Amino acid sequence: MIDRVIRAIKLDKTLFAEVAGNEKLLGESAIIVLITALFAGVGSFISAEKPVAAFLTQTANSILFGWLLWSVIAFFIGKVFFDGRSSVEEMLRTLGYATAPRLLSLFAFVPCIGWLIALAGGILSLIAGIIAIRESMEFSTEKALVTAIIGFILYLMANAAVRALFIGISLPFRNIF
Repeated sequence: MIDRVIRAIKLDKTLFAEVAGNEKLLGESAIIVLITALFAGVGSFISAEKPVAAFLTQTANSILFGWLLWSVIAFFIGKVFFDGRSSVEEMLRTLGYATAPRLLSLFAFVPCIGWLIALAGGILSLIAGIIAIRESMEFSTEKALVTAIIGFILYLMANAAVRALFIGISLPFRNIF
């Protein structure tokens, strides 16, 4: 697993083709997503004014939206609009590995440069996501890029809606967290 994570961080396209074709790697992919979500949560926890809320929000957001929703959206867009050859499970596997560069989020707390390190991890993860979509759907990089962009826009919209919902829900509990 560690070797595959390193290959994902290096943006090795053969890794994403390998993961797309191996149904046994869904659990491993979920573990990678969980670890990257926890690392992102810890990075948020350390640097936030309300650390518990930041940790919970970041961790849940990474899993629910960063992986599950993006996988379903990418599958739908790729399949319906570009005649891609994939399944939701395959997208979950490859996009799960595409989150590996987000391990850099653990360093978000480092003064002055932490946010840059976390940003670099996010950008690498987005690039890995494009490669993962391309390899899963078995279509061109251009189609993968369009799929990723549309998916990312829909992800941002859903993320904003949920954050707004949680802000409204959390108002009575703002002093607890």
